[in-house]
Amino acid sequence: MSSGHADVQTYTPTHDKNHTHTKIQGCDKIEAYDDYLLEESNILEANIDTQGIIDACQYAVSENPNNPYDIYQLAQAYYNHKDYAQAYDYYRQAAEDGYAPAEQSLGKLYRMGRGVVQSDAEAAKWFLKAAKQGDVHAQSDLGGMYYQGRGVVQSHEQALKWTSLAAEQGDSYAQYNVGLIYETGRGVTQSYEKAIEWYQKSADQGNTSAQSKLDYLQR
Repeated sequence: MSSGHADVQTYTPTHDKNHTHTKIQGCDKIEAYDDYLLEESNILEANIDTQGIIDACQYAVSENPNNPYDIYQLAQAYYNHKDYAQAYDYYRQAAEDGYAPAEQSLGKLYRMGRGVVQSDAEAAKWFLKAAKQGDVHAQSDLGGMYYQGRGVVQSHEQALKWTSLAAEQGDSYAQYNVGLIYETGRGVTQSYEKAIEWYQKSADQGNTSAQSKLDYLQR
């Protein structure tokens, strides 16, 4: 769920500082530096040539100007170059073609106010578009918006619905958050049994906070 609630988890990429790579300059799925793939690939930020990636992605878009994937990758490159205004323009272009990862990323920019005037309502709108297409991160994000009442009427029932969809796709952070909802009984009948079940799923994927919850509830 979105940040701002003390116990609710969001994704924060981490890096293996002992892992080295040559300079990354291409524009493929990992090399455009998607946050969720960065952790899996153990690519260090110091090994990423952001300007080289931008140049490569611009070339890809020039060769495939109607391909939302390439446009999205260019947006990713600008985002990680901290040029949020350019990132916004390209995310929006891909999002308006219905490309779910771009819709989710556009929602993220609106939620944070990066490259655009901050708007929770716009963030929730774009998260919903992507979530309906099955985008796991958008489902988790939308669940967070409903949990906190940001840009939508607060609804713990809707928070559980969307967070559960992400959790069922195997997202460990969403699994943690479903456990938290059942532990606190917000929008559902409180159930430590179900909380433990979801915390266990998350812990099995290495989520140390979920393991701490298990240690506390099972002591």
